[in-house]
Amino acid sequence: MKKSTSLSSLHVTSSIIGILIVAFTLFFFVGSLLEGRNKPAPDFPTSLIITFLIWGFGLAGLVLAIWKPGIGGLFSLLSFIVFNLMVVFSPNPESRYSFVLLIFLIPSILFLASWWSRKSKSGL
Repeated sequence: MKKSTSLSSLHVTSSIIGILIVAFTLFFFVGSLLEGRNKPAPDFPTSLIITFLIWGFGLAGLVLAIWKPGIGGLFSLLSFIVFNLMVVFSPNPESRYSFVLLIFLIPSILFLASWWSRKSKSGL
């Protein structure tokens, strides 16, 4: 019973953290859109667009992980790792990497731990 409760709490914790990260990101994205609606559209380089598309895939993986923790956790973890690598090796000399971006990996790792624990518990 105790192991089942800890598995459930691990999944709930990762779900809450994932939902908070997705909500926080969407809040700032919508705010950015509303702020810039009267301004001309900036010219973004292709590398920046690709970087944020990968970030969006990682957020979609977090949402998917609520229902399918193995697939969603792996998808979001890989997307956020690629996102962090693209930010580190950005061709823009003015961009700097912040270790705060590693926070996005936490719910992905927790989802994978939850999935792995359930898988090993069921003996599959």
